[in-house]
Amino acid sequence: MKIDDEKVYLSEFDFLYSNIGKYNDCSKDEYFHYFSRYKLKAFDAKRLGLDKKLDKAVKDAVRKEIESTSSISENSTDASLIYLLTYRVLQNEDTDCGLEFMNEVYLKLKSGIKVDDICYAISDERFLCEEIHNKDYILDEVESELCKCNKAGFSRPFKSPEGIHILINSNSDISRCNFENCVDDILLALQWDKYYNENLKKYSDGDLKDFFEENKKKYRWEFPHFKGAVIHCKNKKAAKRIRKKIKRQPIENWKGIIERMMNDNPDYDALVDVGLFQIGENAYIDKLVFKCGEYKTLEDYPYIFTVGKCLDYMPENYKDVYDVIIQDYYIEHEDAYFDDLERNFKVEKYIDVLKTVNSDGSN
Repeated sequence: MKIDDEKVYLSEFDFLYSNIGKYNDCSKDEYFHYFSRYKLKAFDAKRLGLDKKLDKAVKDAVRKEIESTSSISENSTDASLIYLLTYRVLQNEDTDCGLEFMNEVYLKLKSGIKVDDICYAISDERFLCEEIHNKDYILDEVESELCKCNKAGFSRPFKSPEGIHILINSNSDISRCNFENCVDDILLALQWDKYYNENLKKYSDGDLKDFFEENKKKYRWEFPHFKGAVIHCKNKKAAKRIRKKIKRQPIENWKGIIERMMNDNPDYDALVDVGLFQIGENAYIDKLVFKCGEYKTLEDYPYIFTVGKCLDYMPENYKDVYDVIIQDYYIEHEDAYFDDLERNFKVEKYIDVLKTVNSDGSN
């Protein structure tokens, strides 16, 4: 991919994907979403001047944290990869075409072109780039060339039953991901997260209300709901008085009103459950409101009544689905922010190149 006309190489993507533990369970296609946003955060952090706020002590602390929570290390060679470039040849097919193709790849590598750029440029479905993590299952021909390949280099094209290959050691300059640059970008991304949470992740009740109205159909429930309260009282007289007192008050005030009544007069002693109830969640509401099921009367509070309204399958306002609305609002506005960044930084994505890369060493 390119960001602001600066190339982001596949080797950096592979390096982070292979070494950041929390992404081990997602595919490369899925990880590309996180990777592209991580890079955009780093670029945007520089635009915002957040890179000027970093000091060596903070950078060293982040470096240690990264090394302790991942397999990335400044001096480690374990994180390096061996790439196997393959032009697949069908059984009984002449290998001349494959050799010619891979000789061109070899000449490009010799001229200093990065393996990432080569992968970007090749659309031939027969071409494959594999990462070798486990040497126990590689072909004999590949193992033989691996022994010859220098720690910082690449092999000449060679044959195997699967096709024509070139081995590349990821310790070489053509594909190595710089640890220091990774630390810088990770630190910038962390700075961006802090800045975003403090300055951009804001909303008002009006924002949430408008967002709910625009997306109301999305929040339709699968089951009927009741918004109100179920109240257990000592007697009918107390129930009548409580009902009258709270009837015209906002639902969020009901519990406080009843508690004050109880403090003033023990005759109004009651058990109160206020909220939003889905059918099946409260036996008393199921019976009194939805006319289904049974309940047992509480011995000390024999009189039961409900106050509120049935909302059936649609929330009345954003407060009825507040937690979900907040999450969706954040996601939509963050997506819009990154869409703007992609336009402003003129991002180019070459997602198809991921299809040429096999990270498990198998075809």
